[in-house]
Amino acid sequence: MMKSLQTIQKTFRVFQILAKIAFVFSIVGASICAIGALCAIIWYNGGTVFTLFGEPVPIFAGGEGLNQTLAVLLSDLIMLTAEAILLSNACRYFKTEQAEGTPFTENGADLLKRLGIRCIYMPIVAIVVASVITVCLGVERSGDVSNLPSLVTGIVLILASLIFRYGAELEERNRSLNSNGEK
Repeated sequence: MMKSLQTIQKTFRVFQILAKIAFVFSIVGASICAIGALCAIIWYNGGTVFTLFGEPVPIFAGGEGLNQTLAVLLSDLIMLTAEAILLSNACRYFKTEQAEGTPFTENGADLLKRLGIRCIYMPIVAIVVASVITVCLGVERSGDVSNLPSLVTGIVLILASLIFRYGAELEERNRSLNSNGEK
């Protein structure tokens, strides 16, 4: 039993590290998209973003191409921000799980269930907001965005939280039986 728990702890530690790395990449990607969108807005309003020897350097196409670029940058910014929030919550869960030494706790099960629910609704909200921005800019949505992976992940996390909650109840029942037997 203890060997299995140690394996689970090591696996969760690896997941914690991977979640932190993905979180950092999401933040960096969102920052790059935000800077790119800011540059596109400045360019759209007639400003100069970069100059070389006193001459403006055109980094964006004009007209519809600029709207398409801005729509993609803003959509990606929204999606990456949603992913960063989800990864931040995953890191919080893994940190709690590592501190408690077992995934079979009420607190851990609650955190995992909330993460699962967020995995279902946050990408949907991000897709809707990105689609509204795309429509407002008058361009068609570029790329195929699907919520299916997040939906499946959310369902799996909710089911895992139920299993972990059941494990916590079994551990509590076992402790109470042992304490009653010792009296």
